[in-house]
Amino acid sequence: MSREATQEGEHGGLSTSGYESSGASDFEDSFLREVSRSEPLPLLPRPGEALGGPDGRRYEVLEWMGGGGMGQVFRARDETLRREVALKFLLPRPGLEAEALAEARAVARLDQENIVRIFDVAEWRGSPGAPGVPFLVMEFLEGESLDALLKRGHMEVERALEVLEAICAGLVHAHERGIVHRDLKPGNVFLTREGTVKLLDFGLAHLMVASTESAPHLAMVGTPAYMAPEQWRGEAQDARTDIWAAGVLLYEMLSGGPPFAGGSLEELRGRVTSEEPAPPVRARNPEVPPEVESLLATALAKDPARRFPSAREFRREVHELRARLAGPGVEEPEPVSRQLRHLVLLCCQLTGLSGLVGRMDAEDLGELEVAFQQSCAEVIRQHGGRTLSLGSEVFACFGCPRVREDDSEQAVRAALHLAHAIPELLQQRLPHLSLPGLGAKVGLHTDRMLLDLRAMQGEAPRVASWLAGQAGPGEVLASEAAWRLVRGAFETERLGPRDFTGLAGPVRSEVHRVLREREVCVRFERTLVAGGLTPLVGRERELGQLLALWARAREGHGAFVLLRGEAGIGKSRLLQELRERVPAETATRLRFQCWYRSGASVFPPVAEGLQHLLQFSPGGTPQRHLEEMEAQLGAMGLSEEHVQLLGLLLLLPVPEGSPVYRLSPARQREKTEEALEDLLLRMARQRPVLLAVEDLHWADSTWLAFLTTLLEHIEGARLLVVLSARPEFQPSWPSHPWLHRLTLERLPPGQATALVKEVARGAPLLEETVRELVGKTDGIPLFIEEMTRRVLEGGMVASIPVTLQELLLSRLDLLPSRQKALARLCAVVGRDFSWEMLAAFTEREPSDLRRELAGLVEAGLLREEREGAGDPGYQFRHVLFQEAAYQSLPRSERRQHHQHLARVLVARFPAVVEARPEVLAYHYTEAGEPALAIPFWSQAGTLAFKRLAMPEMVGYLSRAQALLSSLPEPLHPVQELQLLLMGLGYAQSVLYGFGSPEVARTYARAWALVRRMDELTPQLESSLWDLFAFHRHRAELPLCHELAEKVVREGEHQRSPELLAMGHGMRALVLSSRGHVRSALESNARAMACARSIPEAHRGRLLARLLAHASIIQSASGRLEQARESGREALSLARSIGEPLFLCVVLVYACWAAVSRWDIQEALRLMDEARAIPGEHGDWIWPVWTKATWGRYLAEQGQPREGLMLVQQQVSRCRALGRQDLLLYCLVLLAHVHLKLGQAGEGLRTVDEALGMVREKGMFGAEPELLRLRGELLRVEGREREARSAFFRALAMAREQGALLYELRATVRLGRLLRDTGRPEVAGRLLARVLEQFEPDVDSVDLSDARALLEQLPLSPRERDGVRVSRIPG
Repeated sequence: MSREATQEGEHGGLSTSGYESSGASDFEDSFLREVSRSEPLPLLPRPGEALGGPDGRRYEVLEWMGGGGMGQVFRARDETLRREVALKFLLPRPGLEAEALAEARAVARLDQENIVRIFDVAEWRGSPGAPGVPFLVMEFLEGESLDALLKRGHMEVERALEVLEAICAGLVHAHERGIVHRDLKPGNVFLTREGTVKLLDFGLAHLMVASTESAPHLAMVGTPAYMAPEQWRGEAQDARTDIWAAGVLLYEMLSGGPPFAGGSLEELRGRVTSEEPAPPVRARNPEVPPEVESLLATALAKDPARRFPSAREFRREVHELRARLAGPGVEEPEPVSRQLRHLVLLCCQLTGLSGLVGRMDAEDLGELEVAFQQSCAEVIRQHGGRTLSLGSEVFACFGCPRVREDDSEQAVRAALHLAHAIPELLQQRLPHLSLPGLGAKVGLHTDRMLLDLRAMQGEAPRVASWLAGQAGPGEVLASEAAWRLVRGAFETERLGPRDFTGLAGPVRSEVHRVLREREVCVRFERTLVAGGLTPLVGRERELGQLLALWARAREGHGAFVLLRGEAGIGKSRLLQELRERVPAETATRLRFQCWYRSGASVFPPVAEGLQHLLQFSPGGTPQRHLEEMEAQLGAMGLSEEHVQLLGLLLLLPVPEGSPVYRLSPARQREKTEEALEDLLLRMARQRPVLLAVEDLHWADSTWLAFLTTLLEHIEGARLLVVLSARPEFQPSWPSHPWLHRLTLERLPPGQATALVKEVARGAPLLEETVRELVGKTDGIPLFIEEMTRRVLEGGMVASIPVTLQELLLSRLDLLPSRQKALARLCAVVGRDFSWEMLAAFTEREPSDLRRELAGLVEAGLLREEREGAGDPGYQFRHVLFQEAAYQSLPRSERRQHHQHLARVLVARFPAVVEARPEVLAYHYTEAGEPALAIPFWSQAGTLAFKRLAMPEMVGYLSRAQALLSSLPEPLHPVQELQLLLMGLGYAQSVLYGFGSPEVARTYARAWALVRRMDELTPQLESSLWDLFAFHRHRAELPLCHELAEKVVREGEHQRSPELLAMGHGMRALVLSSRGHVRSALESNARAMACARSIPEAHRGRLLARLLAHASIIQSASGRLEQARESGREALSLARSIGEPLFLCVVLVYACWAAVSRWDIQEALRLMDEARAIPGEHGDWIWPVWTKATWGRYLAEQGQPREGLMLVQQQVSRCRALGRQDLLLYCLVLLAHVHLKLGQAGEGLRTVDEALGMVREKGMFGAEPELLRLRGELLRVEGREREARSAFFRALAMAREQGALLYELRATVRLGRLLRDTGRPEVAGRLLARVLEQFEPDVDSVDLSDARALLEQLPLSPRERDGVRVSRIPG
């Protein structure tokens, strides 16, 4: 042990009687000092004294070295082994001497290079009878303590992590032997001259120094600044207590001080034991990577259960983090599991070898090949790539084993470097050889590959090699996929398509030649080159705020704006819009970029910005640039010192005698910041300055120091500074009135939809595709733009564009391997999942799982959602993060996980399966078990149907139908497929309309299945009705007739009342539509008779449907009271069934019948009931019918124009939906409203259109009403003769069809015309003849009108009495 080791200094020195330590206290109060004074110290040996060993003279004390709370240390000589050792005399509390000796012996058994070695444990007595003082014989170390090192300033990240890993290694060794340190602090960490880290004073803290009443509780022993919350609370301590202290050490190594401080012990205790987390280390040292901050967040978790569970786990994490943070060229550990990911592949081939044939022997060629491989490997390492295979061509990948956001750009830089520099590099390595004519050519390709660092698999290496073969010497060729990744960053030339022959045969592939890197100031300029500028959507408020601040800045009220938001949220786009709103002729606009990895420039970022600002003459020498800078800055009034400091920053040849060279590095840095600030403020005096600095989360210390200084002096300047950063950037800037923080949130669905359409630029996109894009992209503009472009180019919404792969995977690869593995498992479960389900699936220890989930939340990958006091739920913050994590698993692993999760769901979560069967269906599907998945997809579709959630129903049934169709013939029953298709077709028709080709294809498949069926069964009732209804809605009466006849034949063959009832019911509707009302009545009567013969428990739906249809047919036939009774019975049955959608169907038919009778109050009541039925899709089929009917009612109630608008809207809706039967109904209503408004011309055109449909589709049942309306409209125009002809035709056709109600209406209109033209007797006879066919005690609007007209007409008593006799049986 060394003198430095014992002088515990700022964190450990104690003032003890007789032994003076050089340091201050661990904490600036009397805590340890009070403890140390609580008992008098025992007498200790003096220099020259001998002690220890069998004879008591083995160790000669040479000198006292220091002391502290743990004891007193002496340098001594071991006379037996002839070496120097350190003797540490322990100061145990009275009564614990034996325990101290026992624990010291336990510690002495520790043998690990990062723990100071203890050679012996013994006891010394100063005189006979005196109490024994235990002491340790330890190795003597030369070097310094961590405490002493930190007094010179904080450490670099890599060195701090290296020290921490060594500390963890020592802790692992001790903890696994049951020993906890309890007092880990800088004074107990020693760094030898060779760089080895040693831990001191293991496991003895709680046994040292005695207690008094004023001293803390025994369990709270430790050094306050490094004590964990459980130590302060006097709770149980274990290995995690040391992990906390190690985290504090790392924090201090990175920032220069521990995370918690206070003016008193109570203040410190309050901060450590509060629920508030430790302050971010990046607030004190912004250059600390976010990954290190995440590590610290776990180590310094207030709850021990959320810390690393063991020092071994902590060490593994630190080791992995060191590899991830290593610069280009440092080999990282291979991934622990196989991963699928998009990689950029580079293939470099050597050219010109044929010119060396005969001039070089085999040995020379061997040297050349090795030199080529080494040169390539060196360049590839410099750019962050990894060499995969060597030989005559060198392959490398970028993005393995860790993805970085600029991997593709680094790959292209490496390719350009290789293509241009290989000849020179080879000559440098082989100066003894003449190598004329040699060169290199490079191919680049990106594709999805299984990450295996030992071998390359798949087609991608062949493509890269083929591209290299296509290139000329010194050229770089890129595939279309690789070009898309970098098209904005590099200047390229399209070479057109070329033929590549792969394993699957020849493929036409676009090829691009990479020319050079594009010079840009900010990354967003590459976006402008690559894809153009899309309109700014949804940022009007933020833009308004920035413009308002700019207006104030122009008046001398300078401001800082920190604009934060996640990657892709639109920060750069907003800054671009602000820049465009600030004219260049009225202001100085500066825009700088902080880069992810430096390498494109030799200057530091601030210097690069200054170089762009000064705009040196191209091609000028450094001396010329210095002269230009002196002239520019001198003209602005900058001092000579400031000019020269800026010259040094730009590496310009400042004269050697300049005083700036005599400044210390720290002072030079401060003065340089002053010079930059002076320059900017002088520019602002000349004209207002808009300064934008982008991606501040990647800023280095020079930028941050400069901006921090500028913030304090901007208030009165004509300067607006706008800084963009991701959320993890948390600067420790003090609050000022001129410091503003703006956060960009995700776009809401409406604005996201608008952006999709803007990106599409008029290209057709299905509404469903737009909805999918909006749902998939979660309101992040970058994702919206890239996903939309992917779809426009023919891609699928489900796939992640290659342009987003690096961004998504780099976020995932920032995670520690254990969290990354958990993220992949979470992705298998789904975007949303519960704690309980994840715990059952992963089978991890609850404390470990909670800690790792907290890490994923902290990393911004997951969002925690709590409801009540139960366990939380979790959600991926973005669906694309989930997909990136999921797709990185090989398919075989995904299937295994899904199989396991399906078993867990069935065994542990039956309630979830019952409520959300689609969850189990999904996992069975992805597990490759379609037969198990299909029933649950069907069940999910049924539940969606009951909720009227049609989009979900379409999705679920589509999955079921696709899986069922993929099974071999014997395994998919035709009837089951038929049921699926009908459900799917119904939901599709609601969503997309009956005219949709997709809907037509679904029903065509269903028809084909029906025709193939040898036998129909009653279980297909709903399916057959749906098929019939689809064709009826499209007015395809021949197909309706074909289906009706097939069902009737099957019913007769099987003697099935169910099938006969269906078949005759369908036949009745076809006959009614074709105008055969009498036949329709007969068929309907047969149908109901069959239905009533079915047992009551099974006939409800069928009978309700038939009664509703009967009500319409009976109304048209004039059987009004019978129609009303049929409607009432149908509704009673439908309500008792309890299915909202079926009730809605029956309500509409009953309402249709009421409207046909013009029972207006009954119709309104039924419409209100139908509208009250909830549905997710707010404007689907039934509201169209009710709104159109309401429009006619408004017209009848004195609001014809409001009614007209409403009916016209529904006509348009029917055309969009493809509902031909409903369109005909709406056209009839529209003609009525035109008639009410006296718009004869519009009305006649509407009637003519409807009559055209009638004749085209064969729907002659509507013709009598249309002819009657035509006559009324003709009368409005004064065309009485044509009107009379129309009325006669209507009357005759209605009489022929057996539609007595329509005959009555035509007769009333004809009677009025005859009355008005002087032929009342004829009118009376016609009207009496019709009226005498109705029941005498039945009333309706039409009957009242007819009877009122009849009273005005001359009739004989005999004819008038005949009207009162009913000819229709009740």
